[in-house]
Amino acid sequence: MSLALLPPILSSIFRIFVYIFLQIIPTRLAIPALPLLHIAYLSALYLSIDHPDPAKSHPKHRDPPPLAAVFLGLKTRDSLPNILNVLINTGLLLASLDLALNPLVFPEQAVVFTRVGAVYPDAAKIMLRYPLANESEHRVQVLYREATQSVASWKDGPLVTLSKENDWVNATSLADLWPDTKYEYIFSSTNGTLLPYPRAPIHFQTFPDPRLHSGSHFKFIVSSCMTPNFPYKGPLARSIIQGFDLLSQSLTPQPLPIAPVLGAETNETESPAAHNETVIAAPATILPKFMLFLGDFIYADVPIYFGDDDEAYLRLYRRTYASPSFRKIYEHLPMLHAYDDHEIINNYGGSGLDPSPYPSAANAFKLYNGAANYDSPALGDHYYNFTHADVAFFVMDTRRYRSDIETVPPLERTMLGEKQLETFNSWLAKVNNTATFKFIVSSVPFTSLWGHDAVKDSWAGYEVEKTQILQDLHSVPNVFILSGDRHEFAAIEFTGESEGSYTVQELSTSPLNMFYIPFVRTLKTQSEDTVQRTRTEVTLTEDGPKVETIEEEVPKEKVVGYLPRGNVKWSSIEVDTTNKTRPLLRLETWIDGRVAYQAETVGTPVRFASKALTYVPSGIKQLLERIGFQSKQWF
Repeated sequence: MSLALLPPILSSIFRIFVYIFLQIIPTRLAIPALPLLHIAYLSALYLSIDHPDPAKSHPKHRDPPPLAAVFLGLKTRDSLPNILNVLINTGLLLASLDLALNPLVFPEQAVVFTRVGAVYPDAAKIMLRYPLANESEHRVQVLYREATQSVASWKDGPLVTLSKENDWVNATSLADLWPDTKYEYIFSSTNGTLLPYPRAPIHFQTFPDPRLHSGSHFKFIVSSCMTPNFPYKGPLARSIIQGFDLLSQSLTPQPLPIAPVLGAETNETESPAAHNETVIAAPATILPKFMLFLGDFIYADVPIYFGDDDEAYLRLYRRTYASPSFRKIYEHLPMLHAYDDHEIINNYGGSGLDPSPYPSAANAFKLYNGAANYDSPALGDHYYNFTHADVAFFVMDTRRYRSDIETVPPLERTMLGEKQLETFNSWLAKVNNTATFKFIVSSVPFTSLWGHDAVKDSWAGYEVEKTQILQDLHSVPNVFILSGDRHEFAAIEFTGESEGSYTVQELSTSPLNMFYIPFVRTLKTQSEDTVQRTRTEVTLTEDGPKVETIEEEVPKEKVVGYLPRGNVKWSSIEVDTTNKTRPLLRLETWIDGRVAYQAETVGTPVRFASKALTYVPSGIKQLLERIGFQSKQWF
């Protein structure tokens, strides 16, 4: 090979790698590869420089056009294209370093934020970070009131202790609130001076009392997997998370892109938006009550793992909370979290032993996300459950207790661990006839249809426990599994062994703001395992209606919707149980800011057997509070 060809070849390979790293997938392999390629390119360019001998004659070569030379990295006798190529490649290397090293360069020590986490009928958890220079500890007073009483005086809430030791972040609770009531809060110092943040009061609404059994109509958002400034948009966009920007736009009262919903009992449609067509419709009629984030809130090991160190994890959380894109969401929408592997390290499994780096990773997660979740039934754990009116949720921890798939035989593996599995089974038995819809949150897919590393990292690697759980789920009506992790959207249907079993559905949505693989597909359309089903067909003949019974093989797992493309994905789930005989679930999955998939499912009616409670009007509540009654005492 001519030495003159080496610089353009190395330059082209370098630029392709940079494009993949900045725009397609921020792979860890690029960290050593890109600097080495750039050094190799500069070395080849230097060695290929002609040093003409005046005593010899040299044939004249025609240089390539300047634009082609710059675009392809070709060497010319004119120094300007060569200099431009060096500058372009150096700039691309600096951009790659900016994406990789941004958390180190901008540790966001001064970020101030607050958000609402777990919401109850009579309480709410509040997360707060308020650092104070030249101090190791200080206290902040929470002030709150009903949002409908804008002229009312503020009530003293709890005092929150913030310390440098805990990275200036802490969670507290507002208690003795009224169900289904809007509140607002601000902060003051201990001497009563109002603090400059937040600029306007933060609002939230308590959940309805589940004992009313009056049905509910609400919406929530679900997604997972994000990192700021990806795909890379330059150093000035270092804090931008496009997924949150687009989500915020979708929640504002303005015309939005949406696909038409088709009727019938269970309908799935792929909107024209999936084919890059624009459809304009009226704004959404109800706003979400909360967002479930199912893991990979940070990427501790992508593109660089900064080590098993508390600060290495903490600064990644600060970086995310400093994002103006995320602020648009967490200041207006309660956030609930699960963790997955990238909050710890890739494909982490703890076997219940909490090996490194779990302690550092779990501490950072607890401080910034976990402390504002609902309390776990087991002290120190991160799985939990909650209800919104007659709808129940169980959020699993699929990392801390999972068996090591490399060393534990298939029949002995567990994903949840004995204690968590027992808690889950107790919850499932309780909500079977006390909740209309049941949502089970798993950070990794429950289906076994995904290939590649999902064969080991998802529930596919824990088939025995999965089969046991699925068998129980098929005896419970209206069960939906919510998952993420795969950077694709898929709707999966699980069919039970027996004829009268209930169908279970899984909705897997990710990423909110991360890579997807454009050309590689690992999701099978259906499982090889099948179950026997019978159905009847009625045909009209000259002799009258003819009923025919048909036996068929139905896959145990099958894909009913699949959208792999898109760096930004979230699902909006609307639940309507106000008509007890026809409970509804409506799904909208958004891809890159447009509705790309919709489905409507009519659930099975559930009968409740318990006493009814009465709604208390605002005026009566104020009177009761004046004479000493609080919400817990009244109910």
